Amino acid sequence: MTKDPLMYLARRDAYAAFLTASDAEGAVIWRRLEGRYDDKETALAATRDSYAATQAAFNVLDVEGVGPVEQAKALMEHLRAFHRLNEVPDTAWNAYTAARADFVTAARAFLTRN
Repeated sequence: MTKDPLMYLARRDAYAAFLTASDAEGAVIWRRLEGRYDDKETALAATRDSYAATQAAFNVLDVEGVGPVEQAKALMEHLRAFHRLNEVPDTAWNAYTAARADFVTAARAFLTRN
């Protein structure tokens, strides 16, 4: 664990917030692609809100500039690509889940070292 327990907890919480937001954005994308929203306006609002939440959570990581920032960027790139698709092929979804796993591994390693 880090030498500074408060920094450890702050980083852990920031990493968890980013994962939660990116998971929620992925769920919104999935629901939109499956046509689960009542109308386009509702889908757009959910997409806009989830996108903003993921970006805000990422900004916390980006501002600090240490830790799994590159892995977080890669995860966000997958999400952003999903927004442009009319369906998400299994290969793209598998790449996204691999990028998510890479982020978790990098975050865990960073928290352990620092």
